[in-house]
Amino acid sequence: MTVATVLIEDRRLRILKAIQQMGDDRLSEIILTRALRADGYPADFDVIRADFAWLERQGCLRVEKLPTDGRDEIWVGALTATGSRVADGVQMIHGIARSLAR
Repeated sequence: MTVATVLIEDRRLRILKAIQQMGDDRLSEIILTRALRADGYPADFDVIRADFAWLERQGCLRVEKLPTDGRDEIWVGALTATGSRVADGVQMIHGIARSLAR
């Protein structure tokens, strides 16, 4: 396994855990990007959106695309039951790091 793969899988787990910390299990790409950068992860909106899309395909998130006044939209990740189980380390999905917290 390469270092790049480890970083990608760990970043996906951190996304799920960050969303899980929110009271409504939802978090925007803007806040996630800031949080990941603060933790030392090289992340931008394209990376977060790619992870959101991948996590949605795995059944871990629902992606909500909210319109803005401009041309773009804000993506919000909403945690699913599967995503919560993965974040807790109860369920494993290939491509997401295993949660070490118990």
